[in-house]
Amino acid sequence: METTNVALPTGDRLQIPTGAETLRFKGYLIMSRNSSHDYADFADLVDTMAPETAAAVLAGMDRYYSCQAPGRQWMATQLVGRLADPQPSDLGDQSPGADAQAKWEEVRRRCLSVAVAMLEEAR
Repeated sequence: METTNVALPTGDRLQIPTGAETLRFKGYLIMSRNSSHDYADFADLVDTMAPETAAAVLAGMDRYYSCQAPGRQWMATQLVGRLADPQPSDLGDQSPGADAQAKWEEVRRRCLSVAVAMLEEAR
């Protein structure tokens, strides 16, 4: 896990995951839990950077999360598919209001932009 140290106003130092590590971990959570909350958190995190920056980080995620069984696709490859067409297992559990639908469509759009950027990065 990549970490960095931050200085608190009290003078204490706190060790936290880097932004890149946080993004990779959110991608891992999408792969392992496939929940709408993880997609929404991922989309919010991506809003703090360019999709191309997120893609560059995630394209190298297999070096950090390589616990796949032999013969399975790489984590980054699977993540591109999930981000390109998010189908969270709990999507039907949410309220069907127009506002919720609009928010979900925005999450889908942001996830798709990262998937496209990851494919561009791989070229």
